[in-house]
Amino acid sequence: MSRTRILGVGLLVMVAIFVVRLFYIQVIKHDFYETEAYKSQVTKFTIQPKRGQVYAMDGHDTTPLVLNESVYTVFADPQEVKDPDKIARTMRRIAGGNVLSGFEENLTSSKLRYVVMARQVSRAQAELIKRENLSGVGLQEAHRRVYPEGQLGAQMLGFVDSEGKGQYGLEGFLDKRLTGTPGQLQAVTDVRRIPLTIGSGDVRQAAHDGDDLVLSIDRNIQAQAEQVLKAGLDKAHATKGSMLVMDPQTGAVMAMANFPTYDPAKYNEVTDYSVFQNSIVSSPYEAGSVLKTLTMGAGIDSGAVSANSTYNNTGKVQVDDTTISNVEEDPIFPNTTMTDVLQYSLNTGRRDR
Repeated sequence: MSRTRILGVGLLVMVAIFVVRLFYIQVIKHDFYETEAYKSQVTKFTIQPKRGQVYAMDGHDTTPLVLNESVYTVFADPQEVKDPDKIARTMRRIAGGNVLSGFEENLTSSKLRYVVMARQVSRAQAELIKRENLSGVGLQEAHRRVYPEGQLGAQMLGFVDSEGKGQYGLEGFLDKRLTGTPGQLQAVTDVRRIPLTIGSGDVRQAAHDGDDLVLSIDRNIQAQAEQVLKAGLDKAHATKGSMLVMDPQTGAVMAMANFPTYDPAKYNEVTDYSVFQNSIVSSPYEAGSVLKTLTMGAGIDSGAVSANSTYNNTGKVQVDDTTISNVEEDPIFPNTTMTDVLQYSLNTGRRDR
C-alpha cells in the first residue's frame, strides 16, 4: 500500500474519531454538559431581609428607639484581582479602621475565590470604593442597629450581635419576628458575580422584612424613670436597682429602668455581662413589704379599713403558732393608724375587732 493511501486512511480514521467524539459530546452527553455550563454561569444570591425597627410612644406620637443603618462587607476574588497593591492601598486609605489585618497576603492566592478585606464599611466609604473600579473587588450590603436615644431602655431593648442575632431584651425574645425571612435570587452572572440578565431562567423569591414594633413604653416617662432611679440609688448609696412604671387603668408598661446600664451600640465593650439582664423580668424578686400596699389597697377598696382606722400596736402579734413582730419590737405606736402601717412598714398592721 502506498504512503499516500496509508496517509489518507489515517486521516479518515482521525476524522471519524473526531466526528464520533463530537457526536458523543453534543448529542449523547448534551444534557450533562448543558447542566454543567449552566452551573458555572448561574449564581444563587441570598436576599437578606431588613430587620424590624422598634418605636416607643412620645405622647400620642411615636419615636424611634432602634433603627437600621446600611453597612457593607468589602471582599475580593483573587482569581480576578489584577493589581493587589493598588487594592491594598485603596482599602487602607478609604476603609481605615474597618480593614481586616492580613488580607493583603490572600489577594494573590491561586486557591481562594473569596477574601474579606473590610467589614462594617459605611455607605459613603462604599461609594468611594465603587468609584475606584477595582477589578475583582465586590461589596455585600448588610445592616447594623443604631440607637438614636443612646442608653435609653438598654436592658429592655437588648442588642444585635456581629452575626445578626438578637441578644437579650426584646431583640432576643422577639428575634424571629424582627429578623424576617430571607429571599433568593438565581441569575446568570459575570466573573464578578454581577447579574447580567433577568429572564425566564431566573428564580426570585422576595425577602419578607421583619416586623416593626411599637411599644407601650413612653419615651419621656422612660427617660424620667431612669433619672429618678439613678438619683435614688445615689442617695441611698446603692449600686443597682430597677424601676417599673405601669398605667393603673390598663396595665400597660410605660417604663422599664435598670441601673447600671450600658450603650447597646457598644455592647462589645461591656465586661460585666450581668448588665445585659433586664432584672425587672429576669431576676427573682422577693415582694416583702410591697405586699402591704396591695393588702391595704384591698382593705380600703372593700371598706374593711380606712386610712384613719387604728389598732393597739403591741409590737408583735400571735397568728396560730407564729409570732409576727415589727422591726422595732417596742410598742411605740399604741394607737396606730393604717397610714402609720405603710409609713413605718409595720408587720403587725391589723383591724381591731
